[in-house]
Amino acid sequence: MPVELSKQIVLNRKSGEPFVTITYEESEGFIYVDWNGYLSVEMVQEGSEELLKLFKSIGTISKVLVNNQNISGPWSKANDWYANDWNPRAITAGLKHMGVVVSPNIFTQLSLQGFVEVSNGFTVKSFNAEDKAREWLKAAE
Repeated sequence: MPVELSKQIVLNRKSGEPFVTITYEESEGFIYVDWNGYLSVEMVQEGSEELLKLFKSIGTISKVLVNNQNISGPWSKANDWYANDWNPRAITAGLKHMGVVVSPNIFTQLSLQGFVEVSNGFTVKSFNAEDKAREWLKAAE
């Protein structure tokens, strides 16, 4: 009997509030990642590992849409880990395009800027609106 692919992963804080929701939007051809609140390095790593597991299990996509609009602080301490660990594994798994909807929080914006600087091997493009990010990803080859 084939294993059914979970289309949504929700990771919660100890309080029960979600810090990330990861959804495979099959009709769109990408995975949607919605981060929320203040994120520790451990939360960023845990969510990113779940994203990579889902990405690998699908195996036929190359695009991720990340919504950072609801993040309320820095996560730049995770950027070395992204550069040296996660990003190379994501590239090997087939990641080619990542659209990111920017947070209004300046510290989150600076963290994203650092992430973009360490993301060689796939394209990261920032957007102020989710609809623009979706349009870009749909058109990306």
